[in-house]
Amino acid sequence: MRATRIIVAATTMLLLGAGLAGCSSQVDDLEKQLTKAGYTNVNAEADYDQVYDKKKKKNVKKLDDYEADAKAGNCAVEIEQDSGDNDYVIETANGKDVNFTNLTATALIAELAKQGITC
Repeated sequence: MRATRIIVAATTMLLLGAGLAGCSSQVDDLEKQLTKAGYTNVNAEADYDQVYDKKKKKNVKKLDDYEADAKAGNCAVEIEQDSGDNDYVIETANGKDVNFTNLTATALIAELAKQGITC
């Protein structure tokens, strides 16, 4: 009986560790992906939402997506990536709402210039 509890506890700890490593891994991957695309000052983190769990009768954290702040030239940009996805979406640039997927920093600056937003 004791051996079973030890095995269950060890397995649970391994699974929890793997889950946490998965979160930081995607954050690291997003930072590397954006840096490779020419963005500077990249800072990515996991974004959690508070969700009410009826069974536990309390709010619990639930992973929503990954968010990053970066620079493209002189433009401050906000980028979002869904959990488990490789595509990222540029949501804002210099405070203006935009919607571009997987653009390099240079391509983003060119697109923003077409819209009259200078970087």
